[in-house]
Order: sequence, then C-alpha cells, then structure tokens
Amino acid sequence: MKSLAKNRCLLFLAFLLCFLLGLGIRAPKAALIAKIGYIDIQKIFQGYKKTGDLEASLKKSQTEQRQNLEKLKEEIEKLRNELKEGELILTESAKEEKQVEIDQKARELDNLARDITEKLEGRREEYTDEIVKDIYAMTRSMAEREGYRLVFHKEALIYATPEPEFDLTEKVLSELNEKYRAISESTPSISPTD
Repeated sequence: MKSLAKNRCLLFLAFLLCFLLGLGIRAPKAALIAKIGYIDIQKIFQGYKKTGDLEASLKKSQTEQRQNLEKLKEEIEKLRNELKEGELILTESAKEEKQVEIDQKARELDNLARDITEKLEGRREEYTDEIVKDIYAMTRSMAEREGYRLVFHKEALIYATPEPEFDLTEKVLSELNEKYRAISESTPSISPTD
C-alpha cells in the first residue's frame, strides 16, 4: 500500500515537473509572436502636408524662374526683329555685331534653362529624401512605441490580409501631419528655395 501511494506521488510529481517544464519551454515561443504591419509609402508621401507645402514652394520658384527665361526670350526676339528690320540699313559689321549679341543671348538662355532645371531637380530630390527620412523615422518610432517587430512596404508584399490592424499607413500619416503641424506653427515657414 505504501509503495502504491509512493508510486502515485512520484507519478504526480513527474507529471507536475513535465507540465512546468512544458510551460517554461512554451513561454519563449509565445514571446516570439510578432506584431507585423505594413505601410503604403506612396500614399503617405502624397498625403503628407509637408509634401504639399514643399511642392507649392517649388512651383512658385519654378514660375519665377520661367518668368526670367521669358524675359530673356523676349530680349532675343527683340534683337532678331531689330536685325531683320535693319537688314537694309545696317552695315555688315553692325549686322555681325547684332548676330553675335543674339547668339550670346541664346547661349545665355540655354545655360540659364539648364541651370534652372538642374537646380529644381536637385531641390526636388533633396525634399523627397527629407520626406522619406521623415516617413521612415515616424514609422520606426511608432513601431517601437507600439511593439511592432516587423513593418514592411506595401509594395514588397505579395499578399496581405485585408484586416486594417496590419495597415499602419493612416497611423503614420496622421502622426507625421500632427508633428509637421506643430513644427510649422512654431517656425515661420519651410521652403526648399535657396
């Protein structure tokens, strides 16, 4: 009888030990369950208020530069008209001087147009890089704060379930716009112009 009770006690202890060890082994696996999300970077980029403000500033600068180009074109056209009208009156040397002046202005126009294009493309690239860095920083901050272990670009996914808790796009966009609004209220303006 004593041995039967002893065997039951040992069996119970062995079972209890296995159960506790099983819980100990399962605990780390449970901790590996990861929160996963994704963002639509294009949607965030387009919806970010800073993008709109920088685009507007860039368009304003582009308009001003185009006006400068138009003035130079008008000067060239005026010189061409003067050359054409004075063709019978002007001496050969005066005609040559006018043509040299027209050619010089045309080269100046080409150089100015190229410089403007390069400068505007450079500014657009700079602000695009700045905005992408903002998006990544906000995504990283939100992921760390909310315990996400993995956040993907939506474009990199082959398949994603339609549950909204995986799509972090609106959360990131909302936080970015709130932060930008707070910054822009405390500073006069943000402009990509030199």
